[in-house]
Amino acid sequence: MTFFKVGDQVKADKFGPLENDFGGIVEKVYDNSIMIAIKDFAPADKTSVNELNGRAVIRKDEATMVKAVERTPEDEEAAAKEEKEKGAKASKSSKKKRPAKKSEK
Repeated sequence: MTFFKVGDQVKADKFGPLENDFGGIVEKVYDNSIMIAIKDFAPADKTSVNELNGRAVIRKDEATMVKAVERTPEDEEAAAKEEKEKGAKASKSSKKKRPAKKSEK
């Protein structure tokens, strides 16, 4: 997962009403997704972009960083923490679970 910050320029694959790939600027960062202001899109998608009010919320995994804004040391620490938490969640979810008990009659 890439660490995103408000102001980063990203691109994403088409989804929903959009028929082509698009790009934009990160406006808000959520836990697993980001909201981007759509700035770069195909002319055929103009109506769809207007319907979305020029914004889209996409998963972080589906966004590709084009140009990052300057990072501070605090940002680097936050990115490292996010990666560590992601690794911990992945290892926790990969543990085998006990099979469910069969109901007794």
